[in-house]
Amino acid sequence: MDKIMKTAVRALFYAMAVCLIVWAFLPEWRTVSLGLLLGLAASSMNAFLLRRRVEMVTLGAAGLGPVRRGLGLGSRIATVLLVAMLAYRFPEKFSMPAALIGCMVMPFILLAAAYIHNKRQS
Repeated sequence: MDKIMKTAVRALFYAMAVCLIVWAFLPEWRTVSLGLLLGLAASSMNAFLLRRRVEMVTLGAAGLGPVRRGLGLGSRIATVLLVAMLAYRFPEKFSMPAALIGCMVMPFILLAAAYIHNKRQS
């Protein structure tokens, strides 16, 4: 899981770097690139929250740690809601569709990274 997450985070940083380059060199695409950047940041945070939650559940199921209750899905939804609120509040800075699309990118990157790692192992 750690190798898959490391690969996915590296790919996400490359995507964020592309967004920064687009923001710097294409002024007419600035709102879209900042919206994507905001969504990608939230998407990475959600991936780390989900990873932490999965580790807590597996440790609790194995009997190695206490069963912890938390917000789980609520914290990930709140992150996306915060992105939507920022994009709605500052439409001159962030594009709402780009920000929401950026929030949904990390699961697909994780899926591609898992596929690549499984192909390498077999």
